[in-house]
Amino acid sequence: MNKIRFLVVSVILAAGIAISFGLPKPKYKGLDILSRLAVPGAFGDWQSKDISQSIKLEDDRYNFASNIIARQYTHKSGASLMFLVLDAGNFHNPKVCFGSSGFKIKEIGDKDFTIAGRALKARALFVERGREGFLLVYWMCIDKKRVDWLEQKAKQFFYSLINKKKAGFMVRIDAPADEKNIPAALAMIQEFIGGIVSRMPAGQADYIFGS
Repeated sequence: MNKIRFLVVSVILAAGIAISFGLPKPKYKGLDILSRLAVPGAFGDWQSKDISQSIKLEDDRYNFASNIIARQYTHKSGASLMFLVLDAGNFHNPKVCFGSSGFKIKEIGDKDFTIAGRALKARALFVERGREGFLLVYWMCIDKKRVDWLEQKAKQFFYSLINKKKAGFMVRIDAPADEKNIPAALAMIQEFIGGIVSRMPAGQADYIFGS
């Protein structure tokens, strides 16, 4: 399996994380913010390909999500990564999802990135199956504030009580890697997200990177 196909498989797997948690629920309707965000598809030495069509959000199995950005970005050097932003009513831990799907998971821990003058703390995992592996970096934002799992569940419960919609996104970046080059993969992700943020309109980046 080549690296591009491996990343696409990871996108499909990520989108289906809620399927194993019960029968389909009523379709989640977000605030339709994601479609209005000007996330650059090309910048600097990066070019992207939209792979969101691999996920059929109209399928009842994906009722937990209302929209998605899923792109494969390729650097002129040949390096590639997957960028995923999921607008959903609830999220499930990628570690549980990938572990239950036969992947070997290694916790890398919290990683701090500095992007366009802001600090970003993200969670990192090394995910491996067979001879293919990738570094997975993810975080969650609700109403422009980064949240951890406990905060995400608390906000989900609170918003359901008052029947109020929220701008809730899980952001993931997957970069093909092996354990020896994790530092290089982290440096590439740092450069990538810095380029994304610096080219987005003021205020829009807060929705997916936090204020």
